[in-house]
Amino acid sequence: MLKFLAILLISLIFQYSLNSQPSQQDSLFVVQQVSDLIQAQKYASAHELLENYLEEFGINNHFICLMVDNALRHHYLHENYDYFYLKNAENSSGKPAKEAQPQIARLRHPRRLLEKVIRQKPDKALAYKLLGDYYNIQLGDLSHFEFAQNGSIKELEEKCFYYYTKAEKLGVSDRETCRWLGDYYNSRNQPETAEKYYQKNIEKSPPDAISLFQLAELSFQKKQYTQAYNYSSKSLKFLKPEDLYLRYDALRMAAISLKELGEETRFLQLINECLKTNSEAQEAYIDLIDYYISNGDTTIVEHTFTEMFLNNPFDRPGYNRLEKYIVSSGHFKFADSLFDRMILKYENWDEALANIYWSKGNIAYHRNLTSEASSFWELSRNYMRKYLPEDHSILKQVGELSRKN
Repeated sequence: MLKFLAILLISLIFQYSLNSQPSQQDSLFVVQQVSDLIQAQKYASAHELLENYLEEFGINNHFICLMVDNALRHHYLHENYDYFYLKNAENSSGKPAKEAQPQIARLRHPRRLLEKVIRQKPDKALAYKLLGDYYNIQLGDLSHFEFAQNGSIKELEEKCFYYYTKAEKLGVSDRETCRWLGDYYNSRNQPETAEKYYQKNIEKSPPDAISLFQLAELSFQKKQYTQAYNYSSKSLKFLKPEDLYLRYDALRMAAISLKELGEETRFLQLINECLKTNSEAQEAYIDLIDYYISNGDTTIVEHTFTEMFLNNPFDRPGYNRLEKYIVSSGHFKFADSLFDRMILKYENWDEALANIYWSKGNIAYHRNLTSEASSFWELSRNYMRKYLPEDHSILKQVGELSRKN
């Protein structure tokens, strides 16, 4: 009797295990549900659905990858890159949806999960791509800090490169991977290899706007100005309105390409459109200043300098260009008048005042007014000490370049 019951129990367990295996149709249905939840910004619910599936049916490498991808893309918080937290978006009324779904979910140790997938399925391209994403998140975070160790950055870059290259060889060719590899080779002065990856991205539909812009820059470096203009103009068609800084860069690239082609009217049109897009960035002002200097339009040059500094008194390139202009033209009264106006406007901005007195010192030094120059430089350093540590390298640079020159 006991033997019969044992055989029956084994038979029932075996039958249950057969029935518990999901069909392909069931799996596709789960994938569609996950996709719908992510589309609705229900990231925690999508995670919970995948986690429940894996608990019920066991390891599924593709579903693990989907779960990690959701977490890496949509997490709102992480703990030391070991735990990634997701939440569902609120509804339009601002109140959480009244559905019996989790509002917060957590993914544990994505790196371990992906490495386990690769051990079981060494040709799983998506797992390599996601490991590249995992290290790229860390690289992006680290690049925002001045104290980041170069060795750490290089190590993370090489990990990203290894996994993205592996993924690409196994057939992954999404925009982010191709763009990252293009940027990697571009930063290592291998433009021809970089171009191959950017080209892959612009052959997609729609083409990748950032890759188009990168190709414009590479073309400009090779003095292929017509091609640079064409790429940058095309990128503008696919950039979103909220991509303010990218639109600025693309407009400026198109404008300076036209300038090199001798199309001055269209250059002026686009460079002024560039200034309207972002009136705080200095590069387009400097392009315009160089153009007017070459034409001998002193009045417009000085008006443009004034407009630039009244919009942005914080970045050094504008000051460097002003110093060069003042020393070469001898228009010291204009410099004094402009600085006096800026000091009044920015009297409560230590960083602006530090820059102003730094340039006043540089210009005085070039006029052989060494005592005045030293006084201005010391004033500049005093303002810098209010927002920089005493051992900061910029404090040592004040006056140093002018003395060398």
